[in-house]
Amino acid sequence: MVSNVPRLPINCVAKCCRCGGAIYKNIKCSPSVLLALTLSALLIMVPAFYFPLISVNLLGITEDTNLLQGALMMLDNAPVVSVAVLFCAVIAPTLLLSCIAFSSACLTYNYFPAYLPKILHITHSLTHWSMLEVYMISLMVAIFKLMNYADLYIGSGFYFFITLMLLDMTIISNYSNHAYWERYINAD
Repeated sequence: MVSNVPRLPINCVAKCCRCGGAIYKNIKCSPSVLLALTLSALLIMVPAFYFPLISVNLLGITEDTNLLQGALMMLDNAPVVSVAVLFCAVIAPTLLLSCIAFSSACLTYNYFPAYLPKILHITHSLTHWSMLEVYMISLMVAIFKLMNYADLYIGSGFYFFITLMLLDMTIISNYSNHAYWERYINAD
């Protein structure tokens, strides 16, 4: 349904009168704040993906695993699941945060390259595919199931991953693709 978007007060959401879905949210968070948050998240992403999440000690043998190893270990047995985990837990969040960082930097420094609309389209699509919290839930389920059979130790990557997930949720909840488009269109 085509709808006119009214001017909204800050931190309000315009909803579709038919389905009640959010059409537009007027955010208080400026592009410069989102730029700082996304750069922080991108820095934290490296240890979150490469440092050990958990260590499993079973029958005297200890195995460490990180997010990338966990997804790649499934490649032989369950390639579809492995690719889905890699895409939704690694590739999509990395691309999403990179796109938000780039568009936030452009708006912060009043730089409007010709390919910025493409970046904004990609960002809108990726918001539906970035699923760090789903990976965290599956990790927690695995931890609770393995607790009875092995000794588990939380690795430093787990804490980085929680921090990354919280930053990611903060960024996504404060990002408004519509507001970025408005600023881009009004800059011309």
